[in-house]
Amino acid sequence: MKYDLEETSGNSSSSTWQTICYKKEETTYGPSAQTTESTRSVAANSQQTSPEGHSHQNLLHEDSGPAIAPQVFAVLVVAPIQLAVGVIMGFSGITLPQMTDPETHDLFLNSSQAALFGSLVNLGGTIGFVVCGPLLVNLGRRLTLLLTLPFLVASWLALALSDSVWLLLTSRTILGVIMSILDSGTGQYITEIAHKNVRGTLTGATALARQTGSLMAAALGISKLDWRQMGLVYCGLSAIPFFGLLLLPNSPRWLVSQGRVTEARKALNFFRGKHYASEEELKGITQHAGDSGRGDSSLKQARLILEPATLRMFCLVAFLILLMSWNGSYAMTTYLVPIFQSTEISLDPYITAIIFGSFKVLGTFINLCIIDRVGRKPILILSYSVSSLCMAAYGVYLYIKESRNVDNIWWLPLAAVFIYILFIGIGQPVFAVLCNELFSTSCRSITDSLIGLVMMFGMFVGSQTFPMTVEALGEHGTFWIFSGVCATLTIVSAVALSETRGRSLEEITSNQASNPKSDSNTLPL
Repeated sequence: MKYDLEETSGNSSSSTWQTICYKKEETTYGPSAQTTESTRSVAANSQQTSPEGHSHQNLLHEDSGPAIAPQVFAVLVVAPIQLAVGVIMGFSGITLPQMTDPETHDLFLNSSQAALFGSLVNLGGTIGFVVCGPLLVNLGRRLTLLLTLPFLVASWLALALSDSVWLLLTSRTILGVIMSILDSGTGQYITEIAHKNVRGTLTGATALARQTGSLMAAALGISKLDWRQMGLVYCGLSAIPFFGLLLLPNSPRWLVSQGRVTEARKALNFFRGKHYASEEELKGITQHAGDSGRGDSSLKQARLILEPATLRMFCLVAFLILLMSWNGSYAMTTYLVPIFQSTEISLDPYITAIIFGSFKVLGTFINLCIIDRVGRKPILILSYSVSSLCMAAYGVYLYIKESRNVDNIWWLPLAAVFIYILFIGIGQPVFAVLCNELFSTSCRSITDSLIGLVMMFGMFVGSQTFPMTVEALGEHGTFWIFSGVCATLTIVSAVALSETRGRSLEEITSNQASNPKSDSNTLPL
């Protein structure tokens, strides 16, 4: 049986803003049309009449599963955008040695200017998360990305051609703004177009692209390119995804939130294929949008966040994101060379950064291979429990080193750090998935922006307080704190989170919107 959705105008004050009607239609298979009853008859007798090894689905040329190729194509289009995000994050750590070299014949940055060059991207990122919420609500994910990408190209070009320090720092700040908008837009777009059975894998693929961008920045650091030439390379690469986005439709869930159900149907058919029963999925999306209230403006979305169930979920996710920011991964990325120098292990800083980034890329690749098979919660518990043990072992090594010879265990800090970053790579992308899965489309744009603000604040605090914590508690004490944060993440994830694997976005959030007191489908705090 095939269904058609008919849009009918409803009372704007009604809780249900659209009425869904259904019509029975005859279903056709092959060259001749058959009724539903005759189709059932063919299906019932197919086992007797079909050759061995061929099912009745093959005889009827029917494919009930969603098409994966269009969704993969969408990921391939936005992957270079996430690659650009990773490059922006890793650019300062690789290029600062050139800019702070007193013998340079190019722009020279003193210590305060170098600190600004490294931190202004976080300030720009904070601004970006403030402005991206309204943009994503009113313009949608796809159009926001299309309008932002030219600014990305222009910012890289301005940085590469900077003739003064202030223009260099301004370009770096604007890149931070753009980074947040692109990161939030791509994450929401892929989450909303992906089928529930592959949503974790496809979202993990964008995280893999982001980590590959950071690794690419480190790899270019050992090349003969200077920072201006690197900027020109990134300028050219940033233009590529613009043309791919022109071939993609808008997010069907965003279209429904705007009342554009006919366009949403076409978009969903594009991403699911013509043989998939996408009308049923559209029915669930539309019904959920009507029940939860239309979040077609920033103010309405902000009000929806204040609903008890949504606010409770937001506080839980924000707490987890803060813990993630303070678990040591960002501090280690910022201070990787000094940290290794404290172990008295001689490694080239660029080679160290490449190895460090490679392990994180490997971990992210493992994540996308298992997230839709194992689930979100088990990955978080495993990855952060192992990370806690690694940080504890690293702290033990530093503590022993203060009082005795550690030449016989020189391998311990290397093993601890690289196993740690491998499992961080496995677990950290789960948060990007959950941040988009746990909130309704009616408020996802604003919650994602606020969560981004919390993350930027946590990263800033974690990086800035690392030297002070080392001075107050010693290096070993600092890494034991990181171990405790990872352990806390493990416990909170085990106690407060339920599994979202294999559930549609509407299934995950429906109970939160319709009955906040019910905990059957919510993630309890």
